[in-house]
Amino acid sequence: MRKLFSSQLIEARHEMLSIFEAIDLTLHDAVSAFSSNDRNLAKKAQNACASIDARSANLEAVCYNLIATQSPVASDFRLLQTIIYVNFNLQRMSDKVRRIARAARHKVKFDIELPEELVDLIDREAECVYQVLGASASALVSSDLGQIMGLSDQDEAVRSIYAKFFREYNRMNAEDMADDSALDDLRRVIMVSRYLDRIAAISTDAAFRVTFLLTGQRLSATDLMDTDEDELEGMRVPAGEGVTLNPERDARYVAALAPDEVGETLAALMADAEADTTE
Repeated sequence: MRKLFSSQLIEARHEMLSIFEAIDLTLHDAVSAFSSNDRNLAKKAQNACASIDARSANLEAVCYNLIATQSPVASDFRLLQTIIYVNFNLQRMSDKVRRIARAARHKVKFDIELPEELVDLIDREAECVYQVLGASASALVSSDLGQIMGLSDQDEAVRSIYAKFFREYNRMNAEDMADDSALDDLRRVIMVSRYLDRIAAISTDAAFRVTFLLTGQRLSATDLMDTDEDELEGMRVPAGEGVTLNPERDARYVAALAPDEVGETLAALMADAEADTTE
């Protein structure tokens, strides 16, 4: 029974990573649809989000069933708590991706033309968000506490562009809009920048929860800023039999992510995983 339980824990962790991968890839589609006015790609992204939501709901049910039937203790219980928390945040991210895809379809349907500088800022913000998601995925796979500590700096780059986007928007002359309806359409569309900002923040928050899995302590971003890496490593607690953290194997479940977005460590693991499957 315990071997089966350990196997189920590993499967749940892998599904969590696979859902993270799906959200990242769907975000790329949603942003591309927005920038290129591709209504079909936007619809594809919306459908993908529906599938992601169903997978997340199933993963949540699996985790609660394991808690109810297996009475996990210590690190096994922390792993399940971590998966549930990360999964909850994945659902929040999926909602924001769906909203971006919906904004893309709205932009095409009503033929909304944004100033070129605003579209460029959306693309630049999205590139920063991809880096945050890549770093978060790497932290989830590698369980590297030092890497987790650096996530806040990457999230700050997103916030900087987000602030710049709205400074540019505020300079626009609202009188150029034909009517209140047109202005409302524009406001719906520019919320894409806000959704991107939230996706980066939620992704970072999800990755921070790995510190609970590894240390047993609920450390916030502020706590991590006040703690050096050696001190954080000293907080590690032993992993139980069921918590089998294997970055080489786990990398297979995020292997579709762009190597230039996940950092050298995860990119190398992904390359090794791909080499293993082709041999």
